Amino acid sequence: MDCIGEIRVRGGLATLCASGTALITVRVKDLKAHPVREGDELDAEEYAARVAPGQLADAYEAALCMLDRSAKTAWQIENALKQKGFVPSVRESVTERLRENRLIDDALFARRMVEAGQRSGTGIFALKQKMRAKGIAEEVAEEALATLGEDSQLAAARALAQKLAPRYAGQPPRQARGKLSQALARKGFSWDVIASALESLPEDPSAFWE
Repeated sequence: MDCIGEIRVRGGLATLCASGTALITVRVKDLKAHPVREGDELDAEEYAARVAPGQLADAYEAALCMLDRSAKTAWQIENALKQKGFVPSVRESVTERLRENRLIDDALFARRMVEAGQRSGTGIFALKQKMRAKGIAEEVAEEALATLGEDSQLAAARALAQKLAPRYAGQPPRQARGKLSQALARKGFSWDVIASALESLPEDPSAFWE
């Protein structure tokens, strides 16, 4: 049990604190439904269990609204619900229900990211980083990325290299080659793929190629 030393209210959220540390954040409407005051003893887990039933319907509706705008991963949904003051058990219940109803599917989300990356010429390292940022589990990401063969990565890198090469025309060959390599690296291609892609470009004495 902790003694509530402060209740911070901001933007429709109420954070219950003890000794300057946040114990739990809920919606102001939850605090009104289950009132506590500064100086009260609080078991954060027990309090979360108390407010959870009153949050479930609102949390599910909020998640559906998010999915109306765009596809989301389970982590994105849970994180957004956390920011709205929904307690952990409610967040977990909502994402589980969404999975059961096939409204979220991290594996499918990851595969679509790979497909979009192939169309836009994005390298495997950049795709991994983007998946990590969306909370996709490492094993799910690896499974989706396994569909990216070296040939497809090389083809994408070559296409991007050919598109970017004219930007560096007229520059010293070594400098131009270095800048193009860095540009491909920023798109997430491996150095082996980058080297092969640059070697495949046609010799062009009037541009920057040696």
